[in-house]
Amino acid sequence: MRPGEVHLGNDALIVMGIYLLIMLGLGWLGRVRMRENSFRDFYLGGSSLGLTVLFLTLFATQYSGNTLLGFAGRAYQEGGTYISSVTFMILVITTFMVYAPRLFRLSRRYGYITPADFVFHRYGSHALRICTVGLLCWGLANYILEQLVAMGHAVVAISDGRIPFMAGVILLVIVMLVYESLGGMRSVAWTDVVQGSLLLVGLACIFYLLLTYQGGLTAASAAIEAAEPAKLEVPGPEGLRTWASNLVLLGLGVAIYPHAIQRIFAARSLGVLRRSLALMAFMPLVTTLLAFLIGLVGLSRFPGLNNLESDRITIYVLTSLGESRVVHWMVIIVFSAVVAAIMSTADSALLSLGSMFTKDIYQVYLRRGASPGHYLLVGKLFGWGLMVVLVASAWLSVETQSSIWRLIRLKLEFMVQLSPAIMLGLFWRRLPAGPTLLGLTLGAVLTLIIWVGWILRWWDTNLPWGVSAGVWGLSLNYGVCLVGALLVREPVPTAAWRPALRTED
Repeated sequence: MRPGEVHLGNDALIVMGIYLLIMLGLGWLGRVRMRENSFRDFYLGGSSLGLTVLFLTLFATQYSGNTLLGFAGRAYQEGGTYISSVTFMILVITTFMVYAPRLFRLSRRYGYITPADFVFHRYGSHALRICTVGLLCWGLANYILEQLVAMGHAVVAISDGRIPFMAGVILLVIVMLVYESLGGMRSVAWTDVVQGSLLLVGLACIFYLLLTYQGGLTAASAAIEAAEPAKLEVPGPEGLRTWASNLVLLGLGVAIYPHAIQRIFAARSLGVLRRSLALMAFMPLVTTLLAFLIGLVGLSRFPGLNNLESDRITIYVLTSLGESRVVHWMVIIVFSAVVAAIMSTADSALLSLGSMFTKDIYQVYLRRGASPGHYLLVGKLFGWGLMVVLVASAWLSVETQSSIWRLIRLKLEFMVQLSPAIMLGLFWRRLPAGPTLLGLTLGAVLTLIIWVGWILRWWDTNLPWGVSAGVWGLSLNYGVCLVGALLVREPVPTAAWRPALRTED
């Protein structure tokens, strides 16, 4: 059985149009509610997010096109062993629970706006701050690119192919840029409330449809057992090493997403932050697990898809669920939820990129002493310009048939190199700037060498011994940090007791 055509009719386009108008309205409302032209108000919503808004913005940001399309596509390719993806996201929340409360308290004391604010205040190193911003911007640019690819697939599906891939990407990007530029974090967080709520409803619909249609999960397992039994087998030693490698890569890498860290800074209080993270601890069971099940159901119904086709497996499964009116509207809700999940992640990542470029690079090294309005305008223009490049990259990514999972790995394997600087730096006062910078640099270089060697066909894999390049680099990174901290006797941390950072110079 091969994927057929999608037939959602005009109803889906009407729903999407209403949804986009609501997003623009919330963007305008966020603009009206802005209290001042400042970094804290625009990029952190005045650090006033309450429990409901903080939880839903964390949820909508954390689970995106990666989850519903990329993770499902990977489950299609790997089969039953990809149940491990649930443990990846559980470790992410566990990591947040370990370091977020301490980072929140420091942010309140020293006025952090971006993750690089903490890094510079902790180590006092300009080179380390620049490297931090560079790696985080690299990761976020790739993250947005993943969302744009997923966005194009979703719009093609929801419009019955009447809106081409690139036209759909451009339409949603324009809407996203408008509401984000109007109200910053406040607009993004309020749109996330709608998007997160829609995602929860969509996930409930997916769960019901997977359990009830065409024999449910039992029939899907039987079909896979008959056609591709190898995809239900227990992994061997190399498979277990790959699972452990991905666990480290996602568990530590996703936990230092800068837009997630900025939501720590945006929480109204430590109690609100703790309760939001407690609620988030249950979300892998209703998101990542469902993406895995979609991949398995898709494998049973649409065998033989290549990597790029498997990224659309969620779309293929949902549009094969029958023609009843109830199912029709449930599928429309789910597709709307997919679009909402994608936009809620892309807008947060873009806002974070703008804040880091403006606050950590432009204000510090290029233009000191300008007005707050000038800095905010520069951040918005930077975001608009970057999106032009990324939209073009989304087209190139589809043309070269790069899978969403490959983009996920490429992003995380470099960004995870910041883990020692942030994780160790928060809890180990003896860690100095020099070894931290050296470890980060060597870890990133080793990761790059493994990737470049694989691209140039110097060796056959970018997973030596079943372990991802980024984890090899991270192992070297941590080793250099630990040994360096024991050998280097500089005052540590170099800036631990300097006066509190001001929000703006």
